Parts: sequence; structure tokens; C-alpha cells
Amino acid sequence: MEENNKIEFEINDVQDTAPDTSAEAPQAEEKETPKAEAAEKEKKTGKKRRVKPSDIFAGRVLASNKVVQQLPLALMVLLYSFLLISSRYSIENLTLENKQLQHEIDELRVRQIQNRCDYMNATMLTEISEKLSDKGIKAGTTPSLKITIKEK
Repeated sequence: MEENNKIEFEINDVQDTAPDTSAEAPQAEEKETPKAEAAEKEKKTGKKRRVKPSDIFAGRVLASNKVVQQLPLALMVLLYSFLLISSRYSIENLTLENKQLQHEIDELRVRQIQNRCDYMNATMLTEISEKLSDKGIKAGTTPSLKITIKEK
């Protein structure tokens, strides 16, 4: 019997030495009380608490529930803005390249027209006769004849 009493005593003794969590609970409630009171007050009055610059610098704004709820939307807007900026950048590059190629096409077209004009001038009969007269060859004075072959 004495042994049973010892065991019970030891169990009771251990329970007495265990930390009392009931004393900590009110302290935790006291810490949360100003926030809870502010939230209740905000709900009752309908007025929102103003954000102070000190709240921004301390990081309290980023830790609020409203910001955390809007975080996916903010990330989506950020992603779309990056896509918009990158697509605009690539379009500007394509536009610049297009302008350069168009300028090159215009230059080549002008050169082609100039070369065609030079060729037409070089193949004119008067130009050919002038170049050949320097070498001593003269143009014929009799007209050329058409040769026809009669079929049998």
C-alpha cells in the first residue's frame, strides 16, 4: 500500500512542478488585445485605420491580412507588366530592323535603276559607234538585208 501512495505522491509531485500554461495564456491575450481591439473598433465604427509612414518602414503594412490576400493579384500584375515590357522591347527592335532593311531596299532599288539606265545608254547605237570610231571601226551605211530561205 505504501508503494501505491509513493507512486501517487510522485505523480502529484510531477504535476505540481509542471509549468503552468494558464498564466501564459492571459499574457498572450494581452499582447493580441490591442490588435483585436483595433479590429473590433474598426468593424464597429466602420472607419479604417490610417497607414502611417512608420507602419510602412516597420513592415507592418506588408504583414497585414489585406496585403497577403492581394499578393496573388499583385504578382499577376507584375508578371503581365514584365511581359508587356519585354514584348514592347522586342517590337521596338523588330521595328528598327524593319526600318534598316527598308532603307537598304530603297538604296538597292536606286542602284538597280541607275544600272539599268547606264546599260541602256551604253547599248545605244550612237554610243557604240562613238566607242568603235575611236578604234577605227565605222558603222555601215547600207541597211541590213533580211535573208529568207525558201522551203521546198
